[in-house]
Amino acid sequence: MKSLIAAALLAILAGCASQGKSDQQIVLEASDIHVMTLAAGQNTVSLPTVKIPSHGLIGDSISIAAGGGANATQLRQALVGAKSAGENGFLIIGSGTSLDVAIIKTAFDSLDLSGMRIYYAGNEPQKDEVRHAIETARAHFQYISMH
Repeated sequence: MKSLIAAALLAILAGCASQGKSDQQIVLEASDIHVMTLAAGQNTVSLPTVKIPSHGLIGDSISIAAGGGANATQLRQALVGAKSAGENGFLIIGSGTSLDVAIIKTAFDSLDLSGMRIYYAGNEPQKDEVRHAIETARAHFQYISMH
């Protein structure tokens, strides 16, 4: 009887810990939304994408303390490159943690991304801080839930 109860509890907990959308599903959702914002007759759709990797609790904490570290530098370079290439959309797939906020705040600091639409796939608790960092860079913010 105990093993039956334990098995049922494990099945319930496994369902609660679902991983949410895959990266591919997020990219497709962002692309679909982005297409709707394009001017009539625009034939090519490009949506550069950067994924913020989680390095586990300790690694993320160290990266947060460093203001996002190398990940923030890489994101910043990708954003500047996309803007200078004439891209008007950019997707950031977050780790779903506070690491997203640290990296995005540092990467977007002092940038002018006016005319760009930044799609952020993350979790609800980080959404407002990420929105503020993106809008401070004069870009349009679009949130995509990871779930």
